[in-house]
Amino acid sequence: MANLETLLDIVVPMYNLSGYLEKSLANLAKQDYDNYHVILVDDHSSDDTLAIAQDFSKAHPQFELIQLPEHQGASAARNAGIEAATGIGVAFVDGDDQVDPEYASKLAEGLINYSADIAAVGYTWFGPVSYHSFDRLRFTRWDEISKPNMLDSVTRHGTEVGGYIWNKAFRRTMLNDAKVRFDTQLQIAEDYLFTTEAAAAGNKFVYYAKALYHKVNRPGSTIHSRTYKMRVQEEEVFAKMGEIARDSLRH
Repeated sequence: MANLETLLDIVVPMYNLSGYLEKSLANLAKQDYDNYHVILVDDHSSDDTLAIAQDFSKAHPQFELIQLPEHQGASAARNAGIEAATGIGVAFVDGDDQVDPEYASKLAEGLINYSADIAAVGYTWFGPVSYHSFDRLRFTRWDEISKPNMLDSVTRHGTEVGGYIWNKAFRRTMLNDAKVRFDTQLQIAEDYLFTTEAAAAGNKFVYYAKALYHKVNRPGSTIHSRTYKMRVQEEEVFAKMGEIARDSLRH
């Protein structure tokens, strides 16, 4: 592992995840990198999520707990985590997913050792009967991505780097300088819009192909409950993302 001394903040939004959270937090606590900080943001859960997070944060000093005063949605929870962050980079882990022990160290390495604005790693996506993977195990090096290629990758479905937030770390000063935050009015594709705005604001991007993030395809999550209205909103968001990408490349 590289000599990494700068703090990476990992924001975990939580809402009614009592059946998944304990396993996810225990997994996140097993990082091979000591200098990371986990910000748990409870979005006013109505189940045992808050109690689980309280017990876990008391036992693990690297875990900080924030509770929103009312239910506001994942975007507001993530924004609260960004505001509480103090490190060089900010990453996002969903409270029902799993990460490898080198997840934090590799993302920090990408930001620090390569002076990147966004560092991304490979991922797997498990469903009840399906498995999707972007994991090139034979490639264990960092690759630099040009800005046009990065914007192309994050504004389309099904690309290797993807527009997701959870396989990436973002330079915090870049987010703050460009005022990049999650749109709390969106019900869907808010992560893609956030990543697009961050890529438009950034200048250097790196990718480590090994899968270090493992997405759990949880029944009841947004991906399984999209309404027609949400699908229309998603199309509108992707159109906006295309405009952002084109404007960024013209300047």
